[in-house]
Amino acid sequence: MNTTAGNQNVVTQNISSQQLKIQLASYLETQPEHIRSFHRVMKILESITLGIMIIIFITAFILSFMWKTIPVGAIPAAWFLLPTSAAVLMLLIAVHTLRLHAYPASSLYKIYQGGSPARLFGKYQQFVTGKAADTQALILILVALIVGGFFALFAWAAWTVNWTLLTPMINISGTALGIIIAVGIVGGMILKTYQKLSKSR
Repeated sequence: MNTTAGNQNVVTQNISSQQLKIQLASYLETQPEHIRSFHRVMKILESITLGIMIIIFITAFILSFMWKTIPVGAIPAAWFLLPTSAAVLMLLIAVHTLRLHAYPASSLYKIYQGGSPARLFGKYQQFVTGKAADTQALILILVALIVGGFFALFAWAAWTVNWTLLTPMINISGTALGIIIAVGIVGGMILKTYQKLSKSR
């Protein structure tokens, strides 16, 4: 464990999910009661949001088999609401993290961790506090606002069949997907190379 006394930053690398929970529990024991209460409230809100995500997924899945009897824009709109709700969950986790100054503040971080740009700042699972946690939270807020806003607009455009918006958004999403895949492949190769070099030292 590396600790920077000045900023009270703690980083624990390469640990399991259970260890992350233990680290968070130990950290919360040192915090005031109002912080622990906030943590409990945010866990409830995040669980509710996860439930909404599941409902949206089931709804979109069912609508996909009803394409002959429903408006043409209902199916894509329902599917686009899924990443929108995921962005809301990400935003809640980010706010949760900012208030606690600890990351991950929620076990639900796993839902997005694998594909989150924040992962580029740390290949291993980590428990971090202080400025390091706040940085993770700010990255998540930025990603959540961009992704949530984009797919919310996409869902509205699909529902209203607004081709003026749909055409450029389809082009943007296709280009972005290609870039993300390319960056993911190259980034993964660089990280693996860095890990091998670090282990060999």
